[in-house]
Amino acid sequence: MNIFSPGAFAGKRLLLTGGSSGIGAVVAEQAASLGMRVAFCGRNAEAGAGVAARCAGRGRFIRCDLTDPREITRFVEEAVDFLGGAADYLVNAAATDKRLTFDEVTPEAFSSFIDADLRPAVLVTRAALDALRKGDGKSIVNFGTTNWMLGLAPFTLYGAAKSGLLGFTRSLARELGREMIRVNMLSPGWIMTEKQLKLYVTEQDKKDLLRDQALPFLLTADEIVPPLFFLLSEGARGVTGQNLIIDGGKLME
Repeated sequence: MNIFSPGAFAGKRLLLTGGSSGIGAVVAEQAASLGMRVAFCGRNAEAGAGVAARCAGRGRFIRCDLTDPREITRFVEEAVDFLGGAADYLVNAAATDKRLTFDEVTPEAFSSFIDADLRPAVLVTRAALDALRKGDGKSIVNFGTTNWMLGLAPFTLYGAAKSGLLGFTRSLARELGREMIRVNMLSPGWIMTEKQLKLYVTEQDKKDLLRDQALPFLLTADEIVPPLFFLLSEGARGVTGQNLIIDGGKLME
């Protein structure tokens, strides 16, 4: 069976955080093109509505502030209702990668990174667990980063929060494995999204990446989505508790 054929994913139900922009938006649109129903959240209502429109009737955008546990509960309830009472896949892609030196750290700043980059994945997964138990395939993928593995600055708080996702992923994989719910992590390197190109990436950064990667091209969401769908698919039926790094070969563990 070709796991990437429309028939392999037709009728599957995906719950997605961070789907209104960046990699998440590409995930939502590609999932819909393969026949999935997709319920996703984000903060930007205009951007989210645009992604939903490109999903051609298979996507539902739900505006949500994932730093608010009450909003998370509402999002999951509305998402599961759109998906018909069950979910086959959950992808926790929402994140923020703000730059902050350690000299600037305050208790409030630390909480803000946990609230944006770690706690939502835990709370969304817990809220969606009953729906996943009713689904087919039952695959969870949490989006990490290679940033903390490389020890980059000024990302100490971001790295602390994101690295926590790996412990969450592996422990949850063990806990839910007997129920045939798989839990994996996907860790991209520096991906050339619209936001990154607009706010952060310089021409020197591009040259440095091409020098340090094994593969001589800059990565985009097009390199992230197929491996993600593999982790969701029956092709990865025996894969759980793993961290798949996609960075063009910059970091080799």
